[in-house]
Amino acid sequence: MSKRAHVLLGLMISTLVGCGTLGVRPEGRAWAEVMPTIAHELMLDSRTVVIFDVRPAEEFAGPLGHIDRAVSIPLGLLSERLQEFLPYRNTTVIVYGDAQNETVEAVETLADAGFRNLVLIRGGIRHWIERGYKTVGAS
Repeated sequence: MSKRAHVLLGLMISTLVGCGTLGVRPEGRAWAEVMPTIAHELMLDSRTVVIFDVRPAEEFAGPLGHIDRAVSIPLGLLSERLQEFLPYRNTTVIVYGDAQNETVEAVETLADAGFRNLVLIRGGIRHWIERGYKTVGAS
């Protein structure tokens, strides 16, 4: 991740702590919950950002499509496939789904596995699209 992206993420987290949109885990782990605009900026700034789409596979390839560069990792398979994603524990990981509860469950699972730079897109894929951002692979 570039220096600019680190600064942006740091400022974003500092700002979010004050407005209650940062989820802090009792173990001291945290994730940032951001609007699509911030997530998009992070993606533009660094090609090393990893993007997880936690919706079912049929939705990933469905009518809404998915965010470019996203990896389909359905929530129901996340725990069993976690080993293959462990090399990304110190990378910024952006997570989105369709329902807020599935996305929070996914970031909690990732945080428990040692992921430290987690970013949850508020409102998921639908909010992403409503804000005018494109998807790929729509059927």
